[in-house]
Amino acid sequence: MSPVIDCHAHIVPPEMWRAMLADGARYGVEIGGSEARRMIRLAGSTYARPMYMPLTATDERIATMDRQGVDMQVLSGYVDFTGYTMPVDLGIRFSELQNETIAGVVSANPSRYAGAANVPLQDTAAAIKVMERARRDYGFRAVQIAPYFGGTKFLDDPALDPFWAAAQEMETLILFHPYDEQPAAALGDYFLHNCIGYPLQTTIAAARMMFSGVFTRFPKLRMRLPHAGGFLPFQLERFRHAADFRPEPRSRGFAEDPRDVVRRLYYDSVTFSPANLRYLVELVGADRLLLGSDFPFEMGDVDPVGTVRAAVAPEHHTMVLGGTLQRLLCLDGGCGCGTAHATAERPRG
Repeated sequence: MSPVIDCHAHIVPPEMWRAMLADGARYGVEIGGSEARRMIRLAGSTYARPMYMPLTATDERIATMDRQGVDMQVLSGYVDFTGYTMPVDLGIRFSELQNETIAGVVSANPSRYAGAANVPLQDTAAAIKVMERARRDYGFRAVQIAPYFGGTKFLDDPALDPFWAAAQEMETLILFHPYDEQPAAALGDYFLHNCIGYPLQTTIAAARMMFSGVFTRFPKLRMRLPHAGGFLPFQLERFRHAADFRPEPRSRGFAEDPRDVVRRLYYDSVTFSPANLRYLVELVGADRLLLGSDFPFEMGDVDPVGTVRAAVAPEHHTMVLGGTLQRLLCLDGGCGCGTAHATAERPRG
């Protein structure tokens, strides 16, 4: 029986937080606000974000996993800390801090955690090197990325092709996560920046990569879209119609059926709706669905295992609840890849 593995969980390791408090400038981090509500601004950004302290609570994390029936979490960083606005040298240092401290959490409890790297995607060569080091030193076979480059570059930028090529070659699972420091004005109220803005960011990023040919040039790229793919799966026929009746979607040579591309991607189960999840499985197949919770945020699924069991046929439960992710991340120890368990140095403060 495969373990139950959550592909969508976030962390700021306590050791990372202590390093930021002790010497934020070294990592391109400015910390303000009060002790009760710390505010964080990353170098190159005008946006100050509140620090969400539940990200640092490791004991509560294990208790929640036990309550949910989750055996393992794949630990991704706080998406607000991807750091793409930073100068490259600070982006590398900040990514390395995250990766070292996540590896420390994993190595302290390897039966409950696997790690996902952060990379300085603002510089393709640096991002590849950081991804390779996380794989070599910590055994990380996943990497979290975000789309925010201040509206000056998007994930279909040709400069990122070497990164996609390296990730495909390394069989790295790319955990895409939406993020935008400058949401549309109409999304400023009612928590719409999250309710609409986050699934919209996922849809925009995936559609741009699809129509620009990224997924065609790198057909074995392993990418997971969160929140059940945003709006993309649920508006797929609109994308197909546009590709049939308008020239723009195929203006860069895209010749595939969008449905075929969508079926090559992976999706998490964070829908809050068994009906929506059943539609997604019908569209892409149960082998493309991964259990996810979005822990520890309020917009996470408090019963991710129950959501999957309510939506997915019993014969697919083992695969969706962890079997597919176990294979993708080589967690069963029998794949022959030689990946070692994570080890980590203390961050250099």
